[in-house]
Amino acid sequence: MTTATEKKPFTPSAALITEAAEFKDGDRTAVDPALVTLLHLDSEDNSGWLYTREEWEQDKEPRIYRRFGNHEGLEEGERVELLPDVWIVKIDEREHWIAPDVLDKTARIFGVYVFDRRQVTHCCSFSGSYYLSFLGTQWEASRELTDDETEALDESIWEGNCQCESSNYFDQRDVDRMIAKPCREGFLPEGSAGGFHVDVTAVVTDDAIAEIEEAYRGSEL
Repeated sequence: MTTATEKKPFTPSAALITEAAEFKDGDRTAVDPALVTLLHLDSEDNSGWLYTREEWEQDKEPRIYRRFGNHEGLEEGERVELLPDVWIVKIDEREHWIAPDVLDKTARIFGVYVFDRRQVTHCCSFSGSYYLSFLGTQWEASRELTDDETEALDESIWEGNCQCESSNYFDQRDVDRMIAKPCREGFLPEGSAGGFHVDVTAVVTDDAIAEIEEAYRGSEL
């Protein structure tokens, strides 16, 4: 365990969740952030002691140990989830469009995706993959468009999006390279891809993705 001279500030990286914090939100089970206990992982890798704020700041013995994704010391009805590390990535997808009216009116077309960087899946390969959830499409006009042309373009793109898979797995290394290129919120990347981190109040991945999906309906990320 960490000694007092080595101690860093309490930095939440996980949440202790009980059944009392869970509630039904439509067809899924969500978690109330106000009813969880935030935990500090005393390690630079995927294993180590998990401290509550009280345990960390008052030098008390922790009871939960994380060992490569599994947790020891939990009581019945408890579970631990890493706090989401949510990112938006924008990917140039103009080459995938074939509708003449869309290609004529656009210079650039980007797919906008959200994902949790802490959730890595190995899909029949040695390298990991992120699960990217599709939010929508952002485009840049090839010329000045009238209001009617803009409305027609938005409708064509919406129809095209309805024919695509809403989510998919992308190679972790490829996505990490994409988000290493800065992209400002509300703007397209300067190159073929870019991304940025977004703050969320949710403490589990599904809730975080739902939070971003709701935010995206009201504005362009």
